[in-house]
Amino acid sequence: MKRCPQCSRVETDDALVYCRVDGAALNSDSASAFNETETRILPHTADASIDRSTASTTALPVTLPPPTRHQSKSKLSIILIALGAAMGLVVIVVLVIAAGNYLYLSRQSGAAIQSIAVMPFVNESGNADNEYLSDGMTETLISSLSQLPNLSVKARSSVFRYKGKATDSRTVGKELNVQAILNGRVVQRGDQLTLSLELVDAQTENVIWSERYNRKQSDLISLQTEIAREVSQKLKTKLSGADEQRLAKNYTANTEAYRLYLRGRFHWNKRAEKDILKAIEYFQQAVVIDPSYALAFTGLADSYSMLPEYSNSPPREIRLKAHEFALKALALDNNLAEAHSALGAILETS
Repeated sequence: MKRCPQCSRVETDDALVYCRVDGAALNSDSASAFNETETRILPHTADASIDRSTASTTALPVTLPPPTRHQSKSKLSIILIALGAAMGLVVIVVLVIAAGNYLYLSRQSGAAIQSIAVMPFVNESGNADNEYLSDGMTETLISSLSQLPNLSVKARSSVFRYKGKATDSRTVGKELNVQAILNGRVVQRGDQLTLSLELVDAQTENVIWSERYNRKQSDLISLQTEIAREVSQKLKTKLSGADEQRLAKNYTANTEAYRLYLRGRFHWNKRAEKDILKAIEYFQQAVVIDPSYALAFTGLADSYSMLPEYSNSPPREIRLKAHEFALKALALDNNLAEAHSALGAILETS
């Protein structure tokens, strides 16, 4: 017989090596110890006729065989694998959240936006005649922001195809591959002009910045400069002194000449003979008011250069006028990109 050193259980089967209760190695025991233990666990009874060996057998509890060492190790392995998988999932979730927070905070805290689409401003004046103003302010801002270093600004042709269409910022951002979208709404009531702007993160559709400007019509030029400066600040664009000057540059100080220029560009973009002729009228009125207005002379050059494509005007005569106006614009401002572009287009078709 053998005894368990842990629970003191006595086993009569000498073939057993380990305790069936706790798996401990069994020790050999003497017969007297067994009898002593047997006597202790036998129930008290007055019936002396009960066979001792039978009583000893019934007193032993019935137990299931303990798991083998192989089974215990298998269960432990499964538990460890499950815990490892759970911990791995937790780590992945934590890393994803941390990365998202980092990107968001970096954008909010100082990371510069490197690409933007200025969407066509919406005319909410209730008057179609003011459409030139919302379109013109959009084009002016695109032109101003395009001069900033390290900033990709989508061209007018790219953004104006969305005009009048219901599109969300995320879709536009993916299609144009830009980080930010600038939306604007223009309201003109008499001499009062209200412009509402909203800069949106194209990926999250969160509003980065919004502002509402209430100005008089006479403040239109200074308003455009103010908007360009504030938008560049919100984009976190670093500007040199020269960049600041280019951004703040006004090509005319006369508000009426500027409005006439915007009207001219509005009709020029329609690409029809009557509209091109209308554009020429507005550009001519603008240079009469301000003879030093280089952009208005560029408008005349562009209009005369395009006219032969949409009319029966003599190409050579018309293009000579276009060439003359392009040179005039460059004489007033040799750094004017629009004038160089107009002259290049004229020379190509000559």
